[in-house]
Amino acid sequence: MEGVAFPSSMQSWIESLPDDLLQVVSIISESGGGVWVVGGSVRQGLSEVVPHDYDLTTNLRPEQVMDLFGSSNSIDVGAKYGTVIVRVRPDGDLYEITTLRCDQEYLDGRRPESVIFGDSLLEDLERRDLTINAMAVDLARQLLYDPFNGYQDLQNGVLRAVGNASTRLSEDGLRVMRAYRLMDQGDAGLWSPEDDLASALRDCQYMLKNVSIERIWQEFRRILAGQNAAQVLEKMSEDGVLSTIFGGHEYDLTGQARLADISSDEVVEARLAMMFRADDASGLMKRLTMPKVVITGVQELNRCLSHLPNATSVSELRLYRAVLGSRLNQQLACESALATSEVEEVITLLASLPANVAGDAPLADGHWIAEMTGLSKGIKLGRLKEWLHRIQIEEDLPTLAEVEARLKQLEWQDGEPTEWPRFYWP
Repeated sequence: MEGVAFPSSMQSWIESLPDDLLQVVSIISESGGGVWVVGGSVRQGLSEVVPHDYDLTTNLRPEQVMDLFGSSNSIDVGAKYGTVIVRVRPDGDLYEITTLRCDQEYLDGRRPESVIFGDSLLEDLERRDLTINAMAVDLARQLLYDPFNGYQDLQNGVLRAVGNASTRLSEDGLRVMRAYRLMDQGDAGLWSPEDDLASALRDCQYMLKNVSIERIWQEFRRILAGQNAAQVLEKMSEDGVLSTIFGGHEYDLTGQARLADISSDEVVEARLAMMFRADDASGLMKRLTMPKVVITGVQELNRCLSHLPNATSVSELRLYRAVLGSRLNQQLACESALATSEVEEVITLLASLPANVAGDAPLADGHWIAEMTGLSKGIKLGRLKEWLHRIQIEEDLPTLAEVEARLKQLEWQDGEPTEWPRFYWP
């Protein structure tokens, strides 16, 4: 296999390579081993994107690699499959190194039945999923190895399988999810699968049954956080993959393309909340092993969706802002994307509404209320605290003295606490 000189587009990538990575490469090279940078970091380098991590492959066997770096600087994370992690110093960056290999038959649709270590870079690249992932770089010789024209596909914005697309996807069901994720190329836009791969994605989605739910969620989360997630979700919906993942659970993609730019964690919850706003999807989210914090976030967003404050009521605007707290921008992003009635007016009014003088935290705590009323711990004390907190926010009470004055006006002694106003929205 002939290599070619680095394209000019890789110059910034070369200049950004970490010193620890260069040392790892030098240690292997000086021992007589061959070593190449492979995978996503090469793809990113050719796209003039600085990678966050780097994968290496070598013709050395795992035990040889671990001997080179010593037991304190090497970790066996899958030596039987050829993979170890190394570093050049105890507090150094970690790098995954996999021995050149050619996979054998995939009997379970996820992992090869066995792995044979080899010495051929070409055979190693042949087993990879997409052409843009089947490139390798020799740093010492400054050569790019691209036997399947991945660089050309990269320039054309095309996703193409290495060899037969159905065969590649049938070997490992997770490749179906990876292909959809890689359609989203950030600022470079949405890339299209060529015809054979597009057809294989529809025909091979049944392979997802062989993939652990945890791995499906990991890939799906990255899709949801992507810059062009709305278009990828539409494609997954058209191909029937979303129905496969969701087990037939109903979903709605309305508003996904209009969702504002918010943080990656917020956008994942927002997209899910909008998708499942018409039905309780807590069971589905648990089955997909979504973290509890994500499920809670989706449920809180859904509870408030379409319940905007009255734009003419300053007290409602204050309460809405205080109750939602750190989720306010996320909630408003969902409302804007769904074009909820009067949302733009509410956003404008909230932007001009001064912060409450005393902030959003309650001035009156449980101990103070107990001293003032003689109430002991219980539902009555807790609900009175909520009631006072709500009044404080709605009326923008600045001091505890004014809270006390309002307390004296309330008829709480003989009231039914479950009927008292709560610090809650809606």
